[in-house]
Amino acid sequence: MIKVSHVSKSFSHGKNAVNDLSFEVQPGETLVLLGTSGCGKTTTLRMINRLLIPDQGEIFIQGKSISTETPETLRRNIGYVLQNTGLFPHYTVLENISVVPQLLQWDKTRIRSRALSLMEKLRLPPASYAYVYPQQLSGGQQQRVGLARALAADPPILLMDEPFGALDPLTRISVRKEFKLLDELNSKTIILVTHDVEEAFELGSRICIMNEGRIQQMGTATELLFNPANDFVRHFLDKQRLELELKSLRLRDIWPYLDGAGGMAGTILSADTNCWDTLENLTRDKASSSFRGEGKHLDGNILMNAITAYKKTVSQHGHA
Repeated sequence: MIKVSHVSKSFSHGKNAVNDLSFEVQPGETLVLLGTSGCGKTTTLRMINRLLIPDQGEIFIQGKSISTETPETLRRNIGYVLQNTGLFPHYTVLENISVVPQLLQWDKTRIRSRALSLMEKLRLPPASYAYVYPQQLSGGQQQRVGLARALAADPPILLMDEPFGALDPLTRISVRKEFKLLDELNSKTIILVTHDVEEAFELGSRICIMNEGRIQQMGTATELLFNPANDFVRHFLDKQRLELELKSLRLRDIWPYLDGAGGMAGTILSADTNCWDTLENLTRDKASSSFRGEGKHLDGNILMNAITAYKKTVSQHGHA
C-alpha cells in the first residue's frame, strides 16, 4: 500500500532530519513511528502527503509514485489527523466534518448522512453537537471531531501526527480506547506518529523505532521487547519494560511454560487474554483463574515463572 524508498530530507541547518529511510506498510496495517522529539517521525509523515518534498528517494502509494500526482489530488485520498486538531473555528462541528466531501462534490444528502453517522460512532450526539463550534468543545471532543473529519470521505489511508498528544492523561486513555474499537478503522492503512511508548504498543500492528532520522528497528511489540536490534532499542524501552511485556504477551504465548494443573474453577480466561489483564483478574478474584478449555489453574507465581521461562527461551534461541 505505502512504500518509502531511500528517502532523505534535510533543512537549513544541513543535518538530515530523515536519513535514507525505507519501509513498507501493508494494506490494513497500523504502523506506529515511535521515537523522541526530533528523530524524524513527523517529517516522514509530512512527506507522505507532500507537505514536504524529499531531497532524495521516492514514496509510492499502491505502486504509484506520489510525485506524479498533484498534492491536492493526493490528499483527498488520505485522512490527516493533527495533534491540535486543526479545526476551522468559524465552522460548526457538522461543517468541519463535511469539508472534504464537499471538496469532492458529494451531494448534500450524502454529506449530511455521512457526517451524522460519524458523530454517532464517535460519541458526539448530533442533537447536542452538530451546530456548536470547536471552542465550545472539550479537548477530547475536539479530537473526535478531527478524527471524524479525516474519516469523512472514507479514505483508504489515515496519517496521524501525535493525535492524542494535547489531551490530559485520563482523556487520552479514554479516546485511545474508543479509537481502537472504531469499526471505521478496520480497513484503513494507518501511519501514526507518537513519542508515547505505551500508546505505540497499544495501537500498532508494527512499531518503527527511530533515532536521528534513521530506523533502529521495525517489528511487532514482542519482537522489539524480546529481540531488540541494538542497545538503543533496548534502553528506549527499559523504563516501561515490565508493563509492556505483560501487555504484549498473551496466555497462548506462554502456555507451554505454565506448570499449574487442576480443575476449571475460577475466572475463565481466553487464549488471547494478555498477561497484564490476567494478573488483574487474579488480584481482583483473589483466587486461581483457568485457561479456557485446558483445565489448568493459574496464580501470580505460576504466571510470572512462565513469563521468565519464555524470556529465557527467546534470549537463547531468538524465538519461543
